[in-house]
Amino acid sequence: MIAWIVGASGTWGRALAGELMARGFDIVALGRSDVPDLAAEAARLGRSWSFARFDLETTDPAGVGASAAEVEARSGVPDLLVMCAAVVGRDREMLARANYLMPAALIEAVAVAMGKRGSGRIGVFMAQNARLGMAGLGDYSAAQGALWTWCEAYSAGLEAGRRGVTLTRVIPPRAASATQRWVSDQSGHAARLHRPDPRGIVGAILAGKRRCGRRPLLAALAMLVR
Repeated sequence: MIAWIVGASGTWGRALAGELMARGFDIVALGRSDVPDLAAEAARLGRSWSFARFDLETTDPAGVGASAAEVEARSGVPDLLVMCAAVVGRDREMLARANYLMPAALIEAVAVAMGKRGSGRIGVFMAQNARLGMAGLGDYSAAQGALWTWCEAYSAGLEAGRRGVTLTRVIPPRAASATQRWVSDQSGHAARLHRPDPRGIVGAILAGKRRCGRRPLLAALAMLVR
């Protein structure tokens, strides 16, 4: 089994990689740089680890399909794709491109290949800010919100097409990550942080759940009473 992880070097990406390797997956890490310690852990576990450069900020969304095809030619069509990378601290145009257009393009390209094979699982991590506007986070939240809505619609299309491919939207518990520190600094709201526990999230994605993690309804209720 093959899992592609976009953002494997991050807090959640590392946790996911470890859990997936323990479950028997070989890993393809997509990002700006490889993760040598995880590659060593893969070797220890007898799993395959490879790296493919995929920069959310500099890659042209129009070329994502070709880039995905190149990785597929080397490693095969993945059984699982997890998007858990995000860009912060950039201008509005870059945030929209890196946090919405690029992920959507990659998800679509991989889902098409999975559909031709007849099976596949996709998990997409998004912050609660995708469902809850907070001061100082407008442009970041807008791009995340656009990705959430696109994934919701794309997931419905996958279900209707009955090609054996599912997409799970994930709002993970807040963890001590660089992104969360930036969100707290920008919004002025400190958050209770949790140690990343990927077991339930991985289980939900592999089971083909529509969403998991923190509930969007609770985020909406929080917005009403804040």
